[in-house]
Amino acid sequence: MAGWKDLLLDTLKLTDEVKRLNRDIERLETHVIGVDKRLVRLETMVEIADKNRRISAD
Repeated sequence: MAGWKDLLLDTLKLTDEVKRLNRDIERLETHVIGVDKRLVRLETMVEIADKNRRISAD
């Protein structure tokens, strides 16, 4: 059976790993938000171009 020192060390290692994963998730969240913003702008440009094309065709 593991002693209290081993349990404490494992807890500290897990805490560090959770903190690292949290930082990674925050970084990915920032990246995803940026991609989403670019996608919305691209969709808007496509919709405007489509409407302009339809107006020109009429």
